[in-house]
Amino acid sequence: MFASMEAVIAALDAFVPDGNDDTHHQYVLLDGFGELTHRERAVPAMFALLERFPEADFGSPGPLVHELELISGYETALELSLIRQPTDLTVWMVNRIINASTEQAVRGRWLAQLRAVLEHPLASARVRESAAGFIKYQLSGT
Repeated sequence: MFASMEAVIAALDAFVPDGNDDTHHQYVLLDGFGELTHRERAVPAMFALLERFPEADFGSPGPLVHELELISGYETALELSLIRQPTDLTVWMVNRIINASTEQAVRGRWLAQLRAVLEHPLASARVRESAAGFIKYQLSGT
């Protein structure tokens, strides 16, 4: 859809969910994103969108998460986003990382991130509940 990374970033910065098929609007917005070069430049704008609207339904996981997970090194930006403003999707992304890892150090590091969400002053009750559920799931060994 967009010819340049600058246009994608501007669209992400301007996007406001209206509760009317926001996931579809994200797919349209990110159409062709995978063909652009330097996609990592959009990572801050992608997380900023999630942070601006922490209760919005952007899908599960939705186009933002799908695209973020394809960008090498997104995990550092995910950690910073959790520190700024935990959201349902960022907590969910952490759970996906834990699910995919067999290394105890990696799993422990991300579980600590989920535990920090439980005390985060900007985390909504819903986000804290999600984090608590993922912690319980991960510690159950299931």
